[in-house]
Amino acid sequence: MKAETDGARVPRRIRVIAWWSVVGLPLYLLSTGPVAWATNNRYLPDGIGWIYLPLAPLMKIGWIDQLFYYYTTVLWHGFPYGYTTI
Repeated sequence: MKAETDGARVPRRIRVIAWWSVVGLPLYLLSTGPVAWATNNRYLPDGIGWIYLPLAPLMKIGWIDQLFYYYTTVLWHGFPYGYTTI
């Protein structure tokens, strides 16, 4: 006897979008700290910040801006590049 879910498959496109939403997006957001630190310590070039330009509109929201500042500058010691990455 077959289970009812055997025939119901999730399309590949939906699985890929779900994976990038659950895994890729958080990794992208959390990478701002290490990138700010590496840029500050001259392990990465100064121009690497363009990768984070899609996050720039979020910096207009006060609490997100403060959270980003704390994460990149205070936790990762990424000043001055931590705050100016975006």
